[in-house]
Amino acid sequence: MENNKLPSVFTISMFPSVSLDNEILLNSLLNVLEQIEQLIPTQWGPNEMTRLTYNKSDVLERVLASPFKDTEIYLHRTENLKYEGSFSLGYSFRSFLHFKFNSMPRTLWPLLFELSDSIAQIVKPRYGNTHIFWPSTVPWKTDQQRLHRWMNFCAQPAPVNFGPVGPLGLGHRTYFGEDIVELIGESSLLNTPAIVSENEWGGIQIDVVKEPWLSTPDQLLSAWLQSMNYLQETEVLAIPNFNLKDNRTVQFTVGDK
Repeated sequence: MENNKLPSVFTISMFPSVSLDNEILLNSLLNVLEQIEQLIPTQWGPNEMTRLTYNKSDVLERVLASPFKDTEIYLHRTENLKYEGSFSLGYSFRSFLHFKFNSMPRTLWPLLFELSDSIAQIVKPRYGNTHIFWPSTVPWKTDQQRLHRWMNFCAQPAPVNFGPVGPLGLGHRTYFGEDIVELIGESSLLNTPAIVSENEWGGIQIDVVKEPWLSTPDQLLSAWLQSMNYLQETEVLAIPNFNLKDNRTVQFTVGDK
């Protein structure tokens, strides 16, 4: 790929299969962030606009003792390793957890995947991924650039697309929970040409390469395509539709299965 800029966006996106409005799970999730100094939130709020000084006790009290029923929690870190995060408290098919880091020293890239695994252990995602967004060329001019754009779009799941069309595809690390495993087929997932492992919490994890944080963009794309070409045969993943008028966007429709 011609774009040699380092990535400035790193994300963790998951659809939890559990409710986080209970003390044990919510406390566990916040503890994951507090265990590493660079990840401790500095602000929090029950909505996007409210930013209060972060204190775990305040969050727990608001969620567990308040007569007001909040539906989401937002977390922010405004120092050093900056990020924005949010997660649904109750469980529904639209429950969503998302953390976005804007820039991250390369030495800390492995931390993104460690954090992702720790969160997955708690929320047991139905589907989710962790991704390093190596910059894509917009508009794309070559087929390789188009495929890179597709890969980055697949790593942006959200309730607005997961509900109607299902899993978009793989990120650099992808988690599949029990119901999605059943839909795709356990044997199909386990035989994916990638680094596949079965998680203690019951899901299946696919890394397109052994250590995504050490790989080049070309290596990641090549491995990603190999895995995606295989998994598309299951007819469960969403079907990409490339906008050939502007060579910028990718839309998705539901798979054939």
